[in-house]
Amino acid sequence: MRLTLTRLAALTPKLKELRIVLDPTGDASKGAREFVQKFYPNLKRDNPNLPIMVRECAGAQPRLWARYGKGKEISVSLTNREAPDIQKQLEAVGK
Repeated sequence: MRLTLTRLAALTPKLKELRIVLDPTGDASKGAREFVQKFYPNLKRDNPNLPIMVRECAGAQPRLWARYGKGKEISVSLTNREAPDIQKQLEAVGK
């Protein structure tokens, strides 16, 4: 379930920043918290120059934000998604 190094290498030139916003205790953010715990260390290790931020905010709806060049941003809802689904969303925003 880990993103492969080749896929991550393809993400890096296009993406300028990734942000994950989640509620530290909310049920809707359970999958997002699991994703961060399981996949963030490898994701960051394989992409040391890509800023990846995790923001916790009580009451926030979980979202994935991807920022590209020239200020273009894409936002994807992560509400009630499982960690593998979030991984697929991450792959999709990197294409």
